[in-house]
Amino acid sequence: MHTIMIVDSNDTELVAMQRAFEQTCSVITMNNAKGALGRLSKSTVLPDLMIIDLEIVGISAFELIGRIKGNDKMKDICVVIISGDKDTSTELEAFRLGAADFIHKPVNITLLKKRVELQLEVLGYKKQVQSHVNQLQQNVNFHAQNSLRLEYFLIGMITDLISVKDGFTGMHSIAVSKYMGIILKDMMMSGINYGIAPEDYELILLSAQLHDMGKIGVPDNVLRKEGKYTDEEFTQMKNHTVYASNAIERYAYLLPNNKFIVYTYQMARYHHERYDGNGYPDGLSGQNIPFLARVLAVADVYDALISKRSYKQPITHEQAYNIISQGAGIQFDPQVVSAFQRAQADIYEASRQMQAQSLAMQAEQSKQAEMHNSMLQKSKQIDQANTRVF
Repeated sequence: MHTIMIVDSNDTELVAMQRAFEQTCSVITMNNAKGALGRLSKSTVLPDLMIIDLEIVGISAFELIGRIKGNDKMKDICVVIISGDKDTSTELEAFRLGAADFIHKPVNITLLKKRVELQLEVLGYKKQVQSHVNQLQQNVNFHAQNSLRLEYFLIGMITDLISVKDGFTGMHSIAVSKYMGIILKDMMMSGINYGIAPEDYELILLSAQLHDMGKIGVPDNVLRKEGKYTDEEFTQMKNHTVYASNAIERYAYLLPNNKFIVYTYQMARYHHERYDGNGYPDGLSGQNIPFLARVLAVADVYDALISKRSYKQPITHEQAYNIISQGAGIQFDPQVVSAFQRAQADIYEASRQMQAQSLAMQAEQSKQAEMHNSMLQKSKQIDQANTRVF
């Protein structure tokens, strides 16, 4: 049942309208504007519709409408005005303030009932539409959450597969994503974003973790080699950018215009391009290299420089800082290098956290390996004992 509040200073009119609606609606009657406003302010359940006489005592009806429509709690109440004023400007002012209907006196009760019923029908339709919109939004949110879980699943699965082939790549992918996030945030806060939406920030960092996914296709003897590559081996290693982008291109039609796919493709294919055009795989230069790949390139080289590998020792943060700074305009986008320089303290702190995390993981892996070896040794001893018995 709908609730109607009638505000009228004329008791005769007030009673007549109350009787007209009390069989079909819950009716609240008020004989002055201040009392009506006070009732609305305190009420936890608001009326669906208000019938307001323009000639009410106390504050003016226009001021009452203005307060109702200007209040977040009350603004959705449907307002119907009744008035003996025949001036068109008065009617227009009522509609301007948010009235849904304007009925002239003397009021025909039958006509008033019909027009109020129409407004209540409209309110019912609005509620149905809003309920449908809310349901759709819940569905969208549900599917969006599932989509994000799927992206996390794919990233975790691919990163683990890469780590099986190359133990360095897993932590490297996470570290590069973290450093890139710091650089990208500085650039976006400085207004340098090349059209990247701020709400895509987390999605971009997820995509960044897959920049080396193409290494799954690189032969193990190349990926794990200690020492300098031959020209042929280096060509095989460089192909990891193409392996990744080709795989994405092959199946991108399944998710057209998906940002996660677009960002992953850009960073996987182009993160080894150089600003001077001497990179690979396509020899792009300057602004022709996608923006996110230019940002990732700095984060990627920084982590490679400060990390220990089977073929090299790590260098210090300060040494890496100098190398990247010297590469501005040659290997790297100068704007990205500037952001790296501004954020270098945060990057250094993040690198210390990543190194501590890496050491902890290595210790845990070593512990697990020792336990595994111990169990194997005990198993061999039992087998040997059983062999002697029989």
